[in-house]
Amino acid sequence: MAAAGGSETGVSDETRRAERDHFESVIRAFLYYREHGLQIIKKAEVSYSRLPQPHQNVLAHLPAKFEAQKRCLEVNQQFLSTIVAHAGSFTANSHLLQGTSTDFKFISGEGLDMDKIRCTLRQFVRDWSDEGAGERKQSYKPITEALESYYSHYPVDQRYRLRVLLPGAGLGRLTYDIAKLGFSAQGCEFSYQMLISSNFILNYAPGEKSLSLHPWALSCSNVWDAERDQFKQVLVPDELPGGLPPNVDFSMVAGDFLEVYRNQVGEWDCVATCFFIDTASNVVQYVEHIHSLLADGGIWINLGPLLYHYSDSPDVDSTELSYSELRLLVLHYGFDIKEEAERTCYYTQNPNSMMHTIYNCAFFVAIKKPSRGW
Repeated sequence: MAAAGGSETGVSDETRRAERDHFESVIRAFLYYREHGLQIIKKAEVSYSRLPQPHQNVLAHLPAKFEAQKRCLEVNQQFLSTIVAHAGSFTANSHLLQGTSTDFKFISGEGLDMDKIRCTLRQFVRDWSDEGAGERKQSYKPITEALESYYSHYPVDQRYRLRVLLPGAGLGRLTYDIAKLGFSAQGCEFSYQMLISSNFILNYAPGEKSLSLHPWALSCSNVWDAERDQFKQVLVPDELPGGLPPNVDFSMVAGDFLEVYRNQVGEWDCVATCFFIDTASNVVQYVEHIHSLLADGGIWINLGPLLYHYSDSPDVDSTELSYSELRLLVLHYGFDIKEEAERTCYYTQNPNSMMHTIYNCAFFVAIKKPSRGW
């Protein structure tokens, strides 16, 4: 159902090697998760062993709690290893990644980005579980409702003729939901963590709620009850992907949004960006590119905060605009903003945590005016 691909022509051997090395680093991180978690638990066990004996006696339940935590790690590692076992179908569709390995006899944790693996587990909750339904209603429903509203004049059985692009598609749930509505939808994603995970859940999930994970097993702070909340089991997918309306084209593409679509001027009817535009180092480039991709009269639907991803990166340029500045930029590039609102959203939150981050997101629908020769 989902296809890997992108712009890979004219790539140097050095770039190919770097890309393969990066991909293999991601695979090693997936496979290293258990060991990473055991190191965290070991630190907690050592801390417990150093407590005065009377204090250990008061907290005599903690060793059993650590063992329960380790069992959660085993479940998570099985889930992550299953994703890796299906990653070959992803690399087979990429000339850039052919020849990469997904099998390693020894894995060192040095240089591995384990935070992104833990984030990936939480992303599965957001996109493919019953527990994530609330977040999807906050973030995805305004986009699907706007899409249906602005194309309400279009016969439902002809929606497949309308092409919707979703950059920063993550695990592909919003792209899939839009395709279920009858629109042809394509997601674009840059992160290998997201790409191999979406490849698995969209194409190889064995059944509805057939896969178990414990996404907050290593989140030890702000916990009301460890057994109920921290060690909670989540089942995915809440819905088995498939059964799309006739003629709908649904796909996922790997690559940089700016590169993959650089030759597709005026070819899209809608671009939907959800928690995406603040991933730009130069947000002007994103607005300009989205404008170029849309056909005249095409719509841009956006929902998300402005948490600029590179603002604290010393080695990456970052141009950070306020929403009012971004709004003027959207108008400057030839959009007519038809709808605008503030939306409150959570993002990959544990609903039972003592702490929550709330985003007051900018939501807008903008229509591309007739071309002025940009």
